[in-house]
Formats: sequence, C-alpha cells, structure tokens
Amino acid sequence: MDDTDNLEWHQQRCGKITASRMSHVLAKGHGITRARYCAQLAAERMTGRPHRSNFKSTSMEHGNEFEAMARIQYELRNGVMVEGTGKEFTPHLIITAGASCDGMVNDDGLVEFKCPDTHTFIEYKLSEEIPRQYQLQMMWQLACTGRQWCDFVAFDPDLDERDGYLQIRFTPTPQHIADLETEVIKFDAEVEQLIELILGKRK
Repeated sequence: MDDTDNLEWHQQRCGKITASRMSHVLAKGHGITRARYCAQLAAERMTGRPHRSNFKSTSMEHGNEFEAMARIQYELRNGVMVEGTGKEFTPHLIITAGASCDGMVNDDGLVEFKCPDTHTFIEYKLSEEIPRQYQLQMMWQLACTGRQWCDFVAFDPDLDERDGYLQIRFTPTPQHIADLETEVIKFDAEVEQLIELILGKRK
C-alpha cells in the first residue's frame, strides 16, 4: 500500500466504527479501552481528520510481510481465487461504520489472514478455536458485506508447510450479527453524545 492509497484508506475510515475495533466496542464494563476509542471517533468526526499511528509492532510487520504467502496457500488448498487486496473499505448500510476485508471468496464468503509469531500460531493450532477478538472482527465484516461465512486462516512460514497452516470456517447466525449491530448502534450513539457534550461546553 503506497502513501497515497494509505491516506485515502484512512480517510474512508475516518470517524467510522471499524471491524478491527469490535473488541473495543464490546469491552466489558465500559472501561478505558472503550472510552478511548469513543473519544478517538468523536475527535475524527469533529475534525474530519483520521487518527493515524506511525507505530508498527514487530508482530504487525511480520503479519504484513507474510500475508501474500498465506493468500497463495489458501488459494491452492481450496482451489479458489481471492478477490480484493484488503485496501477496500466497505461501509455499513445504515450505521456510521465499516470494514476492510482481506479478501472475498466465491459469491458468499470472506477470508481473514493472520500471520502471528510462531508461539502465538501454536496456541491457535492447539486450541483449534478462533480468538474472540477475531470472531467479532469477522462478524462485523460479514455484517458490512452481506456475506455468509468467513475463513479464518493462520499461517506461519517458519514451520513445516503441513504444520504452519490453520483454516477454520466461521459462520455466525443472522441473530449473532443482528445482536452485534445492536451493540454497534449503541456505541455509535455514545460517540454522538460525546460530541454533543463537547460542543455544549463551548457555550
């Protein structure tokens, strides 16, 4: 993603609740993580400027570096072509929110790639379960795209080809998606209430 695309992508997301932050929206006890995200979105909506962090952890750089390899492995193993580059932002139809999906598969599916450090990959492999934060992320991607399922793919090129690949299909019910949409609507209202509170203090 070059600088121009990066700026455009950030601007498209500006002020919108996104899939990767669903765990913050649903943070228990309405704690500091949720409050901080609410304040970030309020600031973005008031200024029209997206919050951008230049910080990239080693894990993030590792994931970005090997995602293309994970995509190839997925396509070969499943006999499909993944459409999209992960740069596209899909807005929700009625909520000030959206999602960026790693790729679309066939007419009704998505795929989400994760390339964690080896010790984290081993945890995924042993549990054979999708971490909750990624379940929420994928559920919101499905809510925004109208698709039915999402394949969670974890990949580690440092392991043997047979051992370094994990694929789990995630198919939430329409009720699960509707329940998540209800929570996002509530959170969106909190963002708007915070903006009103800040504007009220100008008087």
